[in-house]
Amino acid sequence: MMPPGHIATTWAVALALQKNNPKLAGLDYRLLAVASMLPDVIDKPLAVSVFPEAETSQLVGHSVFVHAIVLVGALLFHRKSLPYVLAFMGHLLLDRMWRHTETFWWPLFGWNVFWKFKAMNTTEQMVSVYIDIITRYPRVWIIEIIAIVTIMGMIIRYRLYRWNAFRTFLSTGSLRSGSNQNP
Repeated sequence: MMPPGHIATTWAVALALQKNNPKLAGLDYRLLAVASMLPDVIDKPLAVSVFPEAETSQLVGHSVFVHAIVLVGALLFHRKSLPYVLAFMGHLLLDRMWRHTETFWWPLFGWNVFWKFKAMNTTEQMVSVYIDIITRYPRVWIIEIIAIVTIMGMIIRYRLYRWNAFRTFLSTGSLRSGSNQNP
């Protein structure tokens, strides 16, 4: 899944959960977006610098081991971060990592063993792989178009095209500014 898919899905789930749980009011949607993309933010640089022979950009940040450590840390030391940890963990579901067992179960198969896809140890190779995915797998671009439409719908619903609402979003992560409490 591409960035819009991860972010839109995470935001949509968060909005749905907030409707039924007032304790979730005040989520920072900026942090949710970052958390939903964190496995890629971790792994893309690692693919270029630490594991160039891995032939994938889904590395340690896509392993259940790393996600379990983050979850246990949040449960033990910072429970308020759980929504963001769940956004981080949701990335594994959206990428369907259980299908890439070598990476999913890292380091059980070895410290340098990851699911192989294609060489992605340069920026050009990564762009090439993303273009290849989009052209070979139509469901990916269909999902991403739906995600972009979802994000655009949220921009319209929460009036983020207005400077005050957008500024509030940028400074607080809130989708609701004082002027649009009831979208």
